[in-house]
Amino acid sequence: MWQSIYRQLERAFPDFQVESWWGMADPFSRVVGSILVQNTNWSNVVKALERMDAAGILFPEKLLLLSAEELQEIIRPAGFQRAKSACLLQISRWIVQKGGMEVIRKSNESGEQLRRQLLAMKGIGEETADTILAYALDRPSISGDAYTRRLWLRLTGESCTYGQIRMAIQAEIEELQDLQRLHGLIVEHGKEFCKKRQPQCGKCLFSEKCRSASIPI
Repeated sequence: MWQSIYRQLERAFPDFQVESWWGMADPFSRVVGSILVQNTNWSNVVKALERMDAAGILFPEKLLLLSAEELQEIIRPAGFQRAKSACLLQISRWIVQKGGMEVIRKSNESGEQLRRQLLAMKGIGEETADTILAYALDRPSISGDAYTRRLWLRLTGESCTYGQIRMAIQAEIEELQDLQRLHGLIVEHGKEFCKKRQPQCGKCLFSEKCRSASIPI
């Protein structure tokens, strides 16, 4: 079923590009963005990233030269700066200890091995870990986030957990680039049509199949 959903979303958003969606190509910047976006909106993340870029610390080695207090001040626009600065310092140490981003990206460690290591870090939950795996570490993974679960619930009437929907999608779609693109398309669809409140059902490409458009999650 996810292959069908993917094809329909492709038709709805033919110009969608993962690179422009993220607004950045650098893998470490995506790691940072994945952490900073927790409990805030992307516009605040952009402000924090711009401050980090201006300070020359969008590199794990450079970031580690800062104290927690110095980093907190720089990322203040993203909010929750104490927790996020601690998480950024922790994952930067992990990246440096493993030899750097490119070494990790090209290593033989599986996505599940890296996922366990990421989840062991305080401040990194499943959604953040899967986002880092897919968009920064080149491993086949997809987030079973609120957008994805909402779409599935409204199409089928069936609720599912984060892990259940993640595994179901990955069992059907194996290619990393397809998983990246599918997740981006689901998020775009959720923002434009399949909204939590006041969904735009009349404009939705799934309107004829949607069983429960009014159910929020």
